[in-house]
Amino acid sequence: MDSIDLRMQSFVGWHGEIPQEARRLEDHEARSHAAPWLRHHLGRGIVHSYVIGYQLGERWWTLFFERAFSAATEGAERWWVEAYDCNGRSWSGNYYYLLTENRWGSV
Repeated sequence: MDSIDLRMQSFVGWHGEIPQEARRLEDHEARSHAAPWLRHHLGRGIVHSYVIGYQLGERWWTLFFERAFSAATEGAERWWVEAYDCNGRSWSGNYYYLLTENRWGSV
């Protein structure tokens, strides 16, 4: 089974919203980032869900993952994902992660 961190990274690649050239932001980088949003959600270590951030030049993205308690189907985890970017856009949705196949899908 993949770790939560690997699942989040694989979601970013699977979903395709974030450019492939974007670089993952580490927590220590977010602590001094120019964007208050990133400093607050990544840099301070406040844990209200699983969070991952990416940057490409001056652009950035954050994704929040929250695992649901009810399974999507047998052998799958259900996840709620919220994403925000540097332009103030956001999206959210329900997804599932197939444990036996180590891949994402849409609900």
